[in-house]
Amino acid sequence: MLKNKIQTREFNYTNGNLGVQTGSKSVITLNLSRITQDWVRETGGSKEDLTGLGERINTILSRVYKYHIAYNELLWEMYDCGLLPVYKAGFISLNKQYLTIGLNALNQAAEFLGIKCNVNDDYRNFCQFIFGTIKESNTKASGKYFGHKITLNTECIPAESLAIKNYNWDKEDGYWVPKDTNLYASYIYKPNDKTISILDKLVLHGKDYIGDYLDGGSAAHINIDHHFSKEQYDKLLKFAAENGCQYFTFNCVNSECTDCGYISKEPFKVCPKCGGTHIDNYDRIIG
Repeated sequence: MLKNKIQTREFNYTNGNLGVQTGSKSVITLNLSRITQDWVRETGGSKEDLTGLGERINTILSRVYKYHIAYNELLWEMYDCGLLPVYKAGFISLNKQYLTIGLNALNQAAEFLGIKCNVNDDYRNFCQFIFGTIKESNTKASGKYFGHKITLNTECIPAESLAIKNYNWDKEDGYWVPKDTNLYASYIYKPNDKTISILDKLVLHGKDYIGDYLDGGSAAHINIDHHFSKEQYDKLLKFAAENGCQYFTFNCVNSECTDCGYISKEPFKVCPKCGGTHIDNYDRIIG
């Protein structure tokens, strides 16, 4: 989980939500590209009026909620049978965990409609519409079912394996797929778009595109090839705050010389200590 609806102020460890006992207990992911393409082909819809797309998404969600509710009941059956000891011990709570609507292929859905995935009004409106539609539906569907509380939220999930599967499934079934990548990313920006600056990424993951519309969040992974100065980081943090970017991380490759064991917080091809060229690189991919 990247964001949650916890309202109370209480102590919480930075290495996990041990205090609030929250997280996702089930995630069902929507392929936004396929949903959008089906809507356009069947109804002739366009970016000028997304109302029909919202109705299509709500129809799909009504079915997804049934799967979530059924799975939730299975968890409670397991709990009652003593098969979930971590929950029984009170380390985590079924009532506090989310049933999550995962999102994948946001970029491709926008591109199919002729919308560029950068800082522009059309894309901002599209993001707000998609996230806002699902959040409103989730809010209405949240409540008690069979005596058990459920809370729904939305998240652009990492989709480490599903992103590739969705792309391949769509390609095999004759859907449009982009040629500049072989998977569907789960960022607001396109990770392979070299024209998107760090500032753009923070804006796209900020209040005007995500805001409270995407209540489960989406992390902006800012990949850099060298560390900035303290002053530069300070300005970037202030810029992120001003633009409402609530969750982001700076990822810089670490390098290790396997000849002498020298480790650097920045990438290198030739070891500055021994001159060796047998180098291992380490980077945070997601999470």
